[in-house]
Amino acid sequence: MVSTTLLFKTSQYLQDVVGTEAIGEIPDKHWPAAHKLPLFLQNLYNFYVMTLFGHRCLLMLSISQEGAAPAVVRKHWQEVHRYYQGEILYIVETVSSYNRKRLIQQRVPFLIPSNQLYIPMLGIDLREYFKSARQIESSFLGSATQATLIREILHGDCSGLAAKELAHLMGYSPMTITRTINELTHWKLAKITKVGREKHLAFLFSGKELWQAALPQLKTPVTKRVLVSLSDESINEIQTNDFLAGDSALAQKTSLGDTGTSQWAITAKKWSSLARRDSICVLKTSSLDTITHHSADESVIALEVWAYNPNTTALESSCVDPISLHLSLGKSQDDRVRIACEDLLKQMWGTLDVEG
Repeated sequence: MVSTTLLFKTSQYLQDVVGTEAIGEIPDKHWPAAHKLPLFLQNLYNFYVMTLFGHRCLLMLSISQEGAAPAVVRKHWQEVHRYYQGEILYIVETVSSYNRKRLIQQRVPFLIPSNQLYIPMLGIDLREYFKSARQIESSFLGSATQATLIREILHGDCSGLAAKELAHLMGYSPMTITRTINELTHWKLAKITKVGREKHLAFLFSGKELWQAALPQLKTPVTKRVLVSLSDESINEIQTNDFLAGDSALAQKTSLGDTGTSQWAITAKKWSSLARRDSICVLKTSSLDTITHHSADESVIALEVWAYNPNTTALESSCVDPISLHLSLGKSQDDRVRIACEDLLKQMWGTLDVEG
């Protein structure tokens, strides 16, 4: 299972960074001559053959998630070269920045899915980001992963899709969706199934069970809150195209009373565009707390900048989705707001049960 997952991640990463035209089909069967290798190598690695930039290449996949020390990997790589004369690419799930540098010093061609592809003989050194296994385990879900999970809970249209289809549905790049799939499988919220030659995402839970399983890794979608004064034209643009959020959305969906200044969720890209306009005046900024403001001035509104597009998870055109809304307000110090958030979830589960 470990080998199959790592092979899938390798395939997706190569397709993302070099394109499908540069690689041959990665096989599902092991390299036939692997049984000739010393037994210790067979126990440490799985081997597959593929074509990369027209060169036959042997993939040497570490069975251990973090692999061996770079100097040891170098010795193993040289031993395999006695049995295979083409390029040999060492593949490992995670590696520290220090050991990555040591692998380069040892001149060992390697690939770390979503991180780096290093093949000095072909003049390739493509780098993305570096994250250790411990960092993954201690973090929340990424924003794209959380958005995908919430959409599955509310709409039920993500499970069963191929990576390319999921990327199109969610509006993310193939590489981002690859990381999303990796996170979901890492946290045992989903698995990979094979349909023909394609790998498809399959969630292991649905509805309320998926929410409960993922809850420890979920966080507020809000990255920043800003109180602003805008022109009538910009206000109308937001009210027409964006989503009611925060206390304003909660008041619309529950018995919570009027909260004063209206609050709206927007994307980081939208905020970047608004912030450059001469007609905007920023009155207050907060990275964590809800901005409470009561004013008769209709040109003053509160904006929430979200880590993902509210449109991808919304159930309706006027309001953010109830799960993201709950995550953005569930830790409020206001008892009225917390009670309203719980009522919101009960209302949502009741609606989804009826529809289901």
